[in-house]
Amino acid sequence: MRGYGKEEHFEFEVKTDVLGEVWTIFRRYSKFRELHDMMKGKYPEINALEFPPKKLFGNKSQKLAEERRVQLEAYLNNFIAVCLRNKASPLYPRKDKPFSKRTLCDFAPFFRKGIFESSVYQVV
Repeated sequence: MRGYGKEEHFEFEVKTDVLGEVWTIFRRYSKFRELHDMMKGKYPEINALEFPPKKLFGNKSQKLAEERRVQLEAYLNNFIAVCLRNKASPLYPRKDKPFSKRTLCDFAPFFRKGIFESSVYQVV
């Protein structure tokens, strides 16, 4: 939980394993929603992914936050997997441009800001 009063919000710690490397991303729910909304227009397969719905009541509870973190983690892993399989996606691995953290950061502003933590040992 971050912020105070009206500015209080959850920042979700989501881990994704991409090509054997674990990355940790810290983002608000609204940033995940922006990513989803932006990409579903470009890549129709994204529409098929289950995205956690917005909650109007009880959205500050720890239980809901943990449930949503798990859902967002699953969503992000599925999102990246879909993009890695889509030949039209810049994330699709090519001989001249293999998939990397840099590729992911160039792909969408969501992945920028230097908030990556990388570990082969998965930070708990």
